[in-house]
Amino acid sequence: MIQIFHNTRIYVMAPSSFSSGGPELLHQLCHKLEKLGYDAVIYYHPHAENPVHPNFVKYNCKYVTQLEDKKEHVLVMPETFFFMAGQFKHIRKCGWWLSVDNLFKTKEAPEHYRYIKKLGLDGMYKWAIMTGQIKGRFSYHLAQSVYAVDFIRKWGMEAGYLSDYLNDSFLQQSRANIHQAKKPQVLYNPLKGLAFTQKIMAAMPEVKWIPIQKMTPAQVGELLNESMVYIDFGEHPGKDRFPREAAIYRCCIITGKRGSAAFQEDVPIPEKYKIEDREEHIPAIVQMITVCLTDYKHHINDFETYREWIYGEEAGFEKDITALFVRS
Repeated sequence: MIQIFHNTRIYVMAPSSFSSGGPELLHQLCHKLEKLGYDAVIYYHPHAENPVHPNFVKYNCKYVTQLEDKKEHVLVMPETFFFMAGQFKHIRKCGWWLSVDNLFKTKEAPEHYRYIKKLGLDGMYKWAIMTGQIKGRFSYHLAQSVYAVDFIRKWGMEAGYLSDYLNDSFLQQSRANIHQAKKPQVLYNPLKGLAFTQKIMAAMPEVKWIPIQKMTPAQVGELLNESMVYIDFGEHPGKDRFPREAAIYRCCIITGKRGSAAFQEDVPIPEKYKIEDREEHIPAIVQMITVCLTDYKHHINDFETYREWIYGEEAGFEKDITALFVRS
């Protein structure tokens, strides 16, 4: 529970002029907080002349480039900004884990932490980050995935669950085109798990493979809408959006078991569609892709519960906000 006083302002820290899934979620939080009657603003970093990315103008969030470092206020910081927590002395800091893995990839981590990583001491690197940047610096923790909740608990801390929801334009477009014919093609994200995905592709040269890249959200929706299968053997550092976007456009979803994909609460698809990304499992993955392409109408029914769960995420998000940000 995050205590909100009558004079509390909630600052949601976000990167300036940058668009991706994480920054969009930060704007969604600020938008919902304002809608629910809280005093909330986006706090952009670093300073920029026009910090609001065009993709986020629709959220109509108030913003600042400086904050009042006072104990009555709350600063929500995504994990990519955790390294800055020590700069704020009085404000109550809330770490929002939009991912786990990305915390340890932050380029701005202190130099001595990067030195530990260069030595190849991954365990010590994580220990240095968690003890030096996290423990003792945050009053609260929130987690976008059950995967993150589990990770935080392993370090002796607790986190409230505050996930996310898909852009409403995606939901509306997916409902509007529900009867479009599907093509026997497989989509993948080339930024995640590409090396292993290429091995699967090599084993199925007869299949049409399409990377999801360099597209507008509308173009992504059109591609998902005409395709039968989406695979994701990446790290799943948080509860990723691509599998959910593919699901609402009626793609069969096949994933590995890394990160959040290992948690049924984060990726609630039947277990048979989750196959560990190991070389000896490639034949099983090939077989699963094949049956989804050849008997699509049968297999797509297995994802109906997942789709309904996705459509309910926005209402759940608002409910979680009111339970976590408690007015005094």
